[in-house]
Amino acid sequence: MLPAHMMSGLMTSAAAPVLFALFAWWFSTGIIIYLDGLPRHTYRWSMLGATIVLGVSLCGLYGTRNDTSTAGAYAAFTYGLLVWGWLEMSFYTGYVTGPRKTVCAEGCAGWRHFGHAVMVSLYHEIAIIVLGLLVRALTWGAPNQGSVWIFLVLCWMHQSARLNVFLGVANISEEFLPEHLRFLRSFIRRRPMNLLFPVSITVSTVIAALLVSNAAAAGASAFTTTSLSFVATMMVLAIAEHWFLVVPLPVAALWAWILRSRGMLPACDVEIVAGFLGAGKTTFLRRRIEAITPGDRTVVLVNDFGSVGVDASLLRGRGAELVELANGCICCSLRRDVAVQLAEITKRWSPRQILIEPSGVADLDPLLSLLGEPEVRPLVKRIAVTAVVDAGVFLRDYARMEGYFHTQARRATLLVVNKTDVATPADLATIADTLRALNPVAPILATSFGHAEGVAPAQAAVWVQPRARNAIARPHSHAADLDLTAWTASLGGPCDPQSLRDLLEAAARGAFGQLERVKGISRAGSGWIHFDMAGGRASLAAFAPHEGEEPRVVAIGRRVDRDRLQAAFAACMAMVPV
Repeated sequence: MLPAHMMSGLMTSAAAPVLFALFAWWFSTGIIIYLDGLPRHTYRWSMLGATIVLGVSLCGLYGTRNDTSTAGAYAAFTYGLLVWGWLEMSFYTGYVTGPRKTVCAEGCAGWRHFGHAVMVSLYHEIAIIVLGLLVRALTWGAPNQGSVWIFLVLCWMHQSARLNVFLGVANISEEFLPEHLRFLRSFIRRRPMNLLFPVSITVSTVIAALLVSNAAAAGASAFTTTSLSFVATMMVLAIAEHWFLVVPLPVAALWAWILRSRGMLPACDVEIVAGFLGAGKTTFLRRRIEAITPGDRTVVLVNDFGSVGVDASLLRGRGAELVELANGCICCSLRRDVAVQLAEITKRWSPRQILIEPSGVADLDPLLSLLGEPEVRPLVKRIAVTAVVDAGVFLRDYARMEGYFHTQARRATLLVVNKTDVATPADLATIADTLRALNPVAPILATSFGHAEGVAPAQAAVWVQPRARNAIARPHSHAADLDLTAWTASLGGPCDPQSLRDLLEAAARGAFGQLERVKGISRAGSGWIHFDMAGGRASLAAFAPHEGEEPRVVAIGRRVDRDRLQAAFAACMAMVPV
């Protein structure tokens, strides 16, 4: 215990810097939260302003390095806090984060999970080291080290809190995360406490006690008392911040007025157009987009199976904004990406409707579950699920993948039987009876090339309210369970159309494995073509490329003979006269 007279003196001399430090911490944190909640197109101006403040602060702490007055202590604290503010701003705006910007896959654990977490903020951590060394260099050998100590305490707060969140704590204020950083939630564990927490609290408490003791020491100058009061206050805030992680306190209430900058995002209609590989989802969706009333702002979210997408190129420039999610399954590894994208889309475009095309192997249940989660549900006004089936091969595919089609049909609010031009009347009647048995409620729409006579695609959609997560959650299956793999390649030169058609017909006969789909775009002569093999049928059509378009091919199937496919496409390019 400190003597009474020392405590009284400390309270008198330290009250002002303590209050100043608390206000500066609260207000600067609020400003960062506010700016991060604004639309992303404003971030460059926020960072420009923050960088100017950083430069002024570095000059300021250098200029006051020899100032041992009370004003010098205030200046050193303020400049150190502003330098750290630039680091926080650069991270939360996404300018200085790390090389990894995607969720960590479910089931990832141990050192591999830790490595992914490090890669999320690697550049940020390097920036902390660089700025820390710069602050130290600018004040080297000078008596006013207030900026250095403040920077070190903030660094301790940051690193300790980050490790505790990674290891697991009970309370995470996720509302502070801007939408584009929501993938960070996949690195957060929720548990009552972890073994590091008591160590962090103990170390911080001991340091805070030593700082208070030195600030109140007999003979301490006003400068020393003020400087150590600033540092002690920040250390006490570090202790409080750690307790906030385990004790259920309404921390967000401190910045409730600031959080209003994020506002209430407008809800919109969400239509999912699903179906197996080659059923005609993209064609139907293209018809759907072309029929949109001018002024009805629409955004299309496309998920291709494989690292290279083709469908997005076929939809681009059709009158709707396009967002592509490639190299992952929308129902599992990209689920959190979808949640982030929906929030970003509504904030950026305020669309009336969002159209989602999952890959041909996606399971609808996890996606519908996501749309019913508390954080996403306010963004969704109504949901329509359109399931597209290929009439030409439905009976064959149903025999092989009964469970897949059961899920598609039962979740659908509209069933589209596409490619009716290649099916017999008897087959169409059998398909209709099968779908009606699976889903007696959803209407059935017959289409050819995604077109239904006398019916506009938008008018055919059937809307329902989003359901709570536990109403439809269940284990799901996707490409791995269907034993499907994807092969992708870039096409370095133009292809001979006839050779390409022969290749697709050979693929339909099983020459390269059991291929469900081959699709791509290629140069041909002086133009471009879009080629496709689905349901055992090959087709080629003229294609208008967009700026930066790259010729490419995707093949999806079982036991894909990659080497023979590579050689076959190389032969197609070799057939073109030089």
